[in-house]
Amino acid sequence: MADDLEEYARKINSKISEEDRWEVYFNLSNNRVEQQFAGFLPYYPKPRTQDYTKGFMYRHFFVRYDGQIIETNNKEASRKKSSITRGLYTYILLKWRLKDSIVVPAGLSITSPTTAQVNDYYISQACNALPIKIKQGFKNYFSDLEEFKLFTK
Repeated sequence: MADDLEEYARKINSKISEEDRWEVYFNLSNNRVEQQFAGFLPYYPKPRTQDYTKGFMYRHFFVRYDGQIIETNNKEASRKKSSITRGLYTYILLKWRLKDSIVVPAGLSITSPTTAQVNDYYISQACNALPIKIKQGFKNYFSDLEEFKLFTK
């Protein structure tokens, strides 16, 4: 009897096209399950004039549980951060200093910090949101702590 049932299921399945299967799935799932996750659009930041005027910009990252880091833009981050699977990805908003300033971030105990010291501090603060095993990888991602810095004479 089990063999007959299995043979019947094979015959039925062979007659249903792949497209029909997706349509059946879509109808049964009632459109609640996204069938594909498009991932994140990678981005390399380009500071604007107003960022340099302010002295900083914000950088957006999605860090996967295995340490994969994707930097993305504000628009992409705004669209995806509320729909990411917690535990799979962590969203990080990182303030990034672009020029030397007399303003010292709260919590930093250096009286006249360099741009690199401030950015290192911001990275350390952002690491608090990450699991221990990937914190060092996130820190190592930033090889140039003065990247995008405006050098003045």
